[in-house]
Amino acid sequence: MELRGGANREQAFAVASSGAACAADAAEDLVASGGAARGAEEVLALRLCALTGEFYRANAESFSQTRQSPWQGWVRLLEVVGLAAKQKPLRVLDLACGNLRFERYLADALPGRMLSGWAVDNCDPLVEAGERNESDALSRMSFQNLDAIERLFAGCLREALEAPDASCDLAVSFGFMHHVPLERWRVGLLRALIAKVRPGGFVAVSFWRFLNSDKLARKAIRARAELGIPELPPNDYLLGWQDTQGLYRYCHHFDEPEIERLLAMVADSADLVSRFEADGKTGNLNEYVVLRVK
Repeated sequence: MELRGGANREQAFAVASSGAACAADAAEDLVASGGAARGAEEVLALRLCALTGEFYRANAESFSQTRQSPWQGWVRLLEVVGLAAKQKPLRVLDLACGNLRFERYLADALPGRMLSGWAVDNCDPLVEAGERNESDALSRMSFQNLDAIERLFAGCLREALEAPDASCDLAVSFGFMHHVPLERWRVGLLRALIAKVRPGGFVAVSFWRFLNSDKLARKAIRARAELGIPELPPNDYLLGWQDTQGLYRYCHHFDEPEIERLLAMVADSADLVSRFEADGKTGNLNEYVVLRVK
């Protein structure tokens, strides 16, 4: 699909998953009813998310093939939270689980330890690609198909998650926060994860910092100009995939002040345990935040 300006630009914005499309319609209703500033902001955010959703559904197989090995940061995470030293059953919530790569890593890194919980995503083909490698260690994980963006827009992500409140030892979201536009939605995601973890349990989230890579930074800048879409908020970009023309997903690069603000907004319910950089050839493409729930 060609995506250069004019009618094609509108066609690109119209590409949507059913959930994000419905949410976008609701945002447009908000604009019509007088909430113009916030409504217009959310219309753009939802259309970008819809483009991302379509990207993953259309490219689930090729994307999954490039996402098989564990991230370096996961090894550090287990060290920080001390999971390897414990033997009791581990209950996990993984929001935006993708091809279940983190679950497979836990099963390999914690042999013999019972693993259960919830893996949540709205891209069935991506999850199914991971299930081909399913092991007995993952048999107690439940999959929930959920459009987190739609629920964040509606303000009910916590209620929509099947995991009961305060039921998990660990809640994570890796490789997803950069697909969540608007700071208030990012705070909502963090609060939903915190709510699902028992006091003393942990929440871990990664923040992609792709502008630290010269190669990715060049791709992001080209894509932003190529589509001819309205000016995006600071640090918002569209990234391509395998040099395929017209194939993009929305991504946000996180700077230090943004991460600091997010942590301050949830400080009433969780304490910062650790922050560290990891992943990529340079070892700094993700910043990890580990929180302990109060």
